[in-house]
Amino acid sequence: MRKVFEREGGALIYGANFSVGVNLFYRVVARAAEMFRGFDYAAFIEEAHHSRKRDAPSGTALRLRDIVAEACGADVPVASTRAGHIPGTHRVGFDSAADTVTLTHTARSREGFASGALVAARWIQGKKGVYEFSETLEEMLRGAE
Repeated sequence: MRKVFEREGGALIYGANFSVGVNLFYRVVARAAEMFRGFDYAAFIEEAHHSRKRDAPSGTALRLRDIVAEACGADVPVASTRAGHIPGTHRVGFDSAADTVTLTHTARSREGFASGALVAARWIQGKKGVYEFSETLEEMLRGAE
């Protein structure tokens, strides 16, 4: 797809999740994982969604796994739950014999995804090429002010 957009002079923004909150959560999680590296903490990810969601784990959980694994230098287990009407919830934890630290993002509605898509749509006007949403988020948010 990248080659088609570049050849035709088009523009595309892609991402596992267009929620601004989730993309900022990615950054918080990356920093936390860096801080826990070298200490005796085991990282884990838990995610839960409504019963109609088909993929498990979610793309967001897989992205979180990759972020934490890269920062910690270790494999990170992901647990998924699909039940009832659970809003999209992602929890990243760091567990030791002494304590557990958790970071959580919960989507209350689809408004966050729509808001992020609108930020991306305004930002990409007049541009050409293929962009990953989380990589261009800061620039997008500066333009949305």
